Parts: sequence; structure tokens; C-alpha cells
Amino acid sequence: MDIWVHLYRWLDHSDQDMTFSPFTTKPVSIELAVDMGVLRGLRWSNGAGVPVLAIHGWLDNAASFAKVAPLLPDLDLVSIDLPGHGHSDHYAPGMHYHFIDYVPVMLAAISRLNWSSCLILGHSLGAAIASCMAAVAPDLVRGLFLIDGLGPYSKDVDLTPDLLRRLIHNSRERPKSATTVYDSLQVMVTARQRAGKIDQEGAELLVSRNAVFVDNVYRWRTDRRLLLPSPQPMTELQVLAFLGAIRAPTTLVVASDGLLKSRPETPNRISAFRAIDVLEIEGGHHLHLDNSQVIAEAVSRFAGNITQQKDVESSPEDHELIVG
Repeated sequence: MDIWVHLYRWLDHSDQDMTFSPFTTKPVSIELAVDMGVLRGLRWSNGAGVPVLAIHGWLDNAASFAKVAPLLPDLDLVSIDLPGHGHSDHYAPGMHYHFIDYVPVMLAAISRLNWSSCLILGHSLGAAIASCMAAVAPDLVRGLFLIDGLGPYSKDVDLTPDLLRRLIHNSRERPKSATTVYDSLQVMVTARQRAGKIDQEGAELLVSRNAVFVDNVYRWRTDRRLLLPSPQPMTELQVLAFLGAIRAPTTLVVASDGLLKSRPETPNRISAFRAIDVLEIEGGHHLHLDNSQVIAEAVSRFAGNITQQKDVESSPEDHELIVG
């Protein structure tokens, strides 16, 4: 059977009312001080609800979840700009963006939020980070909902010297002042649509949080060092070890026209999990922006199932009284 005939089939639950009303409260801006600097993000919450940390993809930002979050009023959803993205601080001069460094930074964010545990909603790079977080901090991560991402990029070990060589060369040759400028936000939106195959509204949301107006032109806020090659990628065996160590209930959404489905390593990565539900949902890589209602329904069901499991585990068991 084709692996994309999923372990968990996406059904039309016509007996359930899955039409959500828009969340009445707007997100509030938050700041979290961690060792690398200040992380900034957006929080959708009614003051209670299941805690969910949302982690966006490469070169995106916290607005990546701005269409899904308002459809999930029962969650306390915090979407964070990763270091170097959106409004969060950049790394100090001379430092580089190693994938693995995102993991302790995001774990620190959970600590600063004073959460004892949470669900993680991750897209693309955010899904890769979430996978590693669940592997190394099982007590903190109660569940994973991954959107078109499953572990970090891997490279053959023989390629690592060349990758480091390219990183050093590009860091020296790239002028620090070299950055694309734009006359209008609409031009930026169009560029973002082309780069990520995102619809107009989704691109507008991402651009609104990643554009800055300086000297009568618009520029990206993104740290240019994010465009450099990864200095030390994992091997595929290392990725599989992380995925195999995950204990948290996991749902993976594979976009029908996304990136994950076409990657040859995906079936083996899915098989590395002890247990995982796989959904194939129509859409491209950013389907949570383009098809937010369907994603919100899936997230709501997932969060509900996790909450029910916790209630069952925490309820007192009936014990027979034995008189000796």
C-alpha cells in the first residue's frame, strides 16, 4: 500500500460540527528574555486553554499562524519569532545559525512562559525543531502536530568539509550592506508569493511582520546570515535517532503539493516513529495559511485527544476494598 494512503485517514466527520467562530480577542505581543537575547511573538488566549507553542518555518515569522490561531479559541497559543526572524533579536556578530541551537532556545521559551508542559505546533523548520525538542525533553512536550516538516535537513558526512568551506567563503564575500530594497509592500508581497507559493493573504501576513521602512525604502528584517549554508548539518542516521526517541503523540500533516511528500527520506523517517498519525491534506507547503480551516479542525481534534488522555491518566482508579 502506498505510504500516502495514511495510517490515519482524513475523513469528513459530517456528524460533528467543526465550523469555528473567529476568536474574538486579537493577539497580544509578547517578549521573552532568553540567553541569546529577546524572543518576540504573538499570543492568542482567553486566559486559559491548552498551552501550545507554535514554531514557524525558515524565513517566516510568528504571523505564519495568524489564520489558524483565531480558529482555535480553546487553546493558549503562543507563536514565537525564531532568532533572526521577524521581531526577535539576531545572534551576536560573528555567530552563525546552527540548527541544533534552536532547540534549547525554544525550550527556554517554554520555561519563560511558566508552562510545565505544552503541545507544539510546528511548520517546516519549526516541525524539525519541535521533533528534536520532543526527543530531548519528553516531560515538557505532551504532543507534536507537524505541518509538512519532519526532522532537519541531513547531509552525507563526506560533504561537511565543503559546507564549512562555503560558509566561511560566503561570510567573507557577502557585503554586510548587501540587502534587497523595495519601493512598496506590495512588491514584497509578490516576491514572497513567488518564493513560497503562498496566496496573497498569507504573503501579506508574513510581510507585515518582516518588513521595515528605512531611508524611504522597505527592507526585510530577516538576519542575512540565515541565507548562508548550514555549518554543521546532521547525518540521516542522527535524524532517525532523534525521531525514534520521541514518546509524545504525534500527528504529521503532509501537503499534497508540498515539500515533504517528494523527499526520498520521508518514508524512512515516518517509520522511525514508535507511533505517528499521518494525514495527507490538499495544499502546498504553506497549507496552514492557504487552507487554515482544515488545519484548524485537525489541530482541534488532536489537542482534544491529548487533553482526554491526560484526564484519563490523572483520574483516580477504582480500587476494591480488601479487608484482611
